[in-house]
Amino acid sequence: MKKIFVISNMYPTSNHLSYGIFVKNQVEALRKAGMIVEIGVNTDPSTGMKNALKKYLFWAMKVMKKGLFQKGSISITHAHYVFPSGVFSLLLKKIFKIPYVVTAHGGDIEKMAKKNATIRKWTTRILQESSHVIAVGPVLAKQIEVDFHVPKEKITIMSMGVNREVFKEGDKKDARKLLNLSPDEFIFSFVGNVIKQKGVEELLQAFEQVKLNTNKRVKLAIIGSRRDVSFMEKIAPLLNDDVLLIDPVKQQDLVTWFQASDVFVLPSHIEGFGLVALEALACGTPVIASDVGGLSSLLADDAGHLVASQNMNALKEEMLKSLEAESYYNHEATKKVLYTHDEKIIIQNLILIYESAIQNGMKQ
Repeated sequence: MKKIFVISNMYPTSNHLSYGIFVKNQVEALRKAGMIVEIGVNTDPSTGMKNALKKYLFWAMKVMKKGLFQKGSISITHAHYVFPSGVFSLLLKKIFKIPYVVTAHGGDIEKMAKKNATIRKWTTRILQESSHVIAVGPVLAKQIEVDFHVPKEKITIMSMGVNREVFKEGDKKDARKLLNLSPDEFIFSFVGNVIKQKGVEELLQAFEQVKLNTNKRVKLAIIGSRRDVSFMEKIAPLLNDDVLLIDPVKQQDLVTWFQASDVFVLPSHIEGFGLVALEALACGTPVIASDVGGLSSLLADDAGHLVASQNMNALKEEMLKSLEAESYYNHEATKKVLYTHDEKIIIQNLILIYESAIQNGMKQ
């Protein structure tokens, strides 16, 4: 039986529920499909130079120790995020001849690789020496091909997928009862880190304008980590009783929030894929999102409602439109999207990528 060693710089715990939850979901789906999966992951989301050095040193020791003691049984490694996770996959390939695949999630290409020349070189080498590269969206795949000179045939566009047995439609009234929400209010929701790059400031500004231009009672639920203290101070004047700040929640509770919402909004500045938008669609919740990155293709063909990024007025107008629309959720368009990104199909394709990489690794 083949063993997959998954390496990720983000992985959730009971204290940090949403930190890399998509990686854990994929690990569990692989195990459910019969694969043996070992993990070498960082579970500490703390920031700051001192904390980063400490946590990454501990993580590096853990990963390389597992690699050393299990080198004979590991068939392939799978790095989530090109840098820094891919560094370990590259080292294990060089030292122990273990092939690897790497998934680029967006921030590793859009932000991390642009930090300095050294990280750019590491990113290029990791991508080029991998057996296969998985990009979570088509825009990201094109960037990898063009900017890092990776052959197109070596890149697969594949999201992390959505578990449709977990994320599914439910009764809105029941969901609101569970969350102690009014059945009469129109609820917009957002899920993600509360940071500038997620467009939270524009969302709050747009929401204020929406309130001024409608007679309906509206609420905005912002669900996610609020570790960026300076950003929270900046948006403090925009927070009021109509804005609900919710800490990260367990997946089943997140499903309830999606089911309770009238519209999900994701106004990101950059987004490799936008998995939470897919999860919202799976729960029967219409989506407004920025026309950037993977969101552009995910929500194309009327599966969602795209607006210009960093444009508060465009976002406001679309939110107002959703308040008056008789039918804002396109079932036919969404059905195609959900089938394409069904976790079960994703896992089948991922296993085929592993098998091909392992076979090619044996020939080298």
